[in-house]
Amino acid sequence: MSLEFNKVVEQVQTMGRYLGHLSQGLEGKLALALERFYDTTDLEAVHERIKLVRESSVSGYRGATPAPKPYDELICGIGGLPEAPSSATLVAVDGSQIYPDPHGAVPYYLINMGVFAYYYGEPRLPYQFTEPMLNYSEAMLQDRDGRLITNQTVNARRSVMEMQWLAKEAWTRRSEPRPLIGFHDGGLLKFFGANDVAGAQQIEKDYLDALRMMLDSGSILAGYLDRPRSTYLISLLHLLQLDPGQVNDANLRSNGDMEGLTDDMLFAHVLEPGERSAVMTQNSPQNRTYKDKNDTGDFEIAFFYVNVSNGSRPTIARIDIPMWVARDKEAVAALHALIIAQCAIQGRKHYPYALTRADELAYVSSIEKSQLDEMIRVEMMRNQLEPEASNKLQTKGLARGDKRQHRLGA
Repeated sequence: MSLEFNKVVEQVQTMGRYLGHLSQGLEGKLALALERFYDTTDLEAVHERIKLVRESSVSGYRGATPAPKPYDELICGIGGLPEAPSSATLVAVDGSQIYPDPHGAVPYYLINMGVFAYYYGEPRLPYQFTEPMLNYSEAMLQDRDGRLITNQTVNARRSVMEMQWLAKEAWTRRSEPRPLIGFHDGGLLKFFGANDVAGAQQIEKDYLDALRMMLDSGSILAGYLDRPRSTYLISLLHLLQLDPGQVNDANLRSNGDMEGLTDDMLFAHVLEPGERSAVMTQNSPQNRTYKDKNDTGDFEIAFFYVNVSNGSRPTIARIDIPMWVARDKEAVAALHALIIAQCAIQGRKHYPYALTRADELAYVSSIEKSQLDEMIRVEMMRNQLEPEASNKLQTKGLARGDKRQHRLGA
C-alpha cells in the first residue's frame, strides 16, 4: 500500500493549527527573554552565578557561560561586522556515507570525503579533491561481539575522518602567510561514548589527535551549524532569574517561563545582518573534559551566533570554535568577516561557499550507490562468488514488482 494522502489531509490541518498555537504562545516568552537579555549588563554577577553552580552539587546546568579573558564581553553585547583580511585560505571538508546493509548481497560501507580549498582575495583557482574509502573486512564491519556495526558507528568514523582530513590539509598549508580557516560542518563538541558506537574510545582519541594537529598548524578551526536549536543562552537567562536557594537540578530541568525558546529565536530579533553575539562557552562535563586535555585548556569549545543574512529575513548560525581560537581576537574577527563573505557568495542560500562545495563533492547519490552495488556483484562473480540478497529484501522486491506490474496492466 502507498500513502493515501486523502487520509492525511485533516491530520496535516490539525498539525498546522497546533504549530500556530505554539507560535502565539512563544511570542510572550520571547518578549520576556529579550527584556532579560538586554538587562544582563553586570558581567561580574553572571560570573558569580556560574561559580555558584560549579561549586555546588548541581550537575544539570548545560547553559552558556561568559568566555574567559581577553574577551570579558557582556552577554548582551553585539559584535559589528569587522573588516575582512586582504587574503585568506579557507579549507572545508565534508563526508557522506553508504551504510552497511544487513540485507544486501555483501556487507560493506563507504565513506566519501570531499575537500575544497578557497583562496580569498587572490586570483588562484580553488583546489578540490575527493577520496572514497570502501570498508569490507570483518574487522571494520563487526563490533567486538561479532555483530554488524551500527549506522551511529559509521557516522562517528566519518566525523573523525572529516577532522583528520581537515587537519591534514591545514598542516600542508601551515607555512602560507595568511589566515587559514578550517571549516567543519556541524558542532565541534563530539560525544562518541554511546553504547552503540563500536570502538568509541579509539574514535575519541583519533578526534582529539586531529584537533591537536589543527592547533599545531596555527589554523582557525570553526564548526558551522546552520540550523542551531541550542538553548545555551536561554538557559543562562533562566539561571540568572533564580534566587541562590533555587539553584538546583529540579529547577534547571527546564527553562521555566522561557521553556520552548531557542537561542536562534532570540538572536533573530537582536542581530542585524553581519553582526555576531558575544563569545561564550557551554557549561557541561563533556566540555570540561575537552578543557582538561591540556594544561592551557586549548580544546574547550566556545561559540558565538551570527546573522549571516544579507537581507531583511534573519538567518542565524552558530559557530563553534576551540579556545585557542577564542582567545585570539584577531582570529575571531577574521573568521567572523570571512563567514559573512562566504555566505554572500551564494545569495539567499546563506551558507559558506566552501562548505557547500565540499558537500557537493562528498555526496553519493542513490544512482551511484546502485552502480557501486553492481560493480561489487560483478567482481564477486568474477571471483566465483554468488551474490545473494537476503530473503527479506528479495520478498520486498517481488512485492513491489507485483505492484508495478498490476499498475501497468490496469
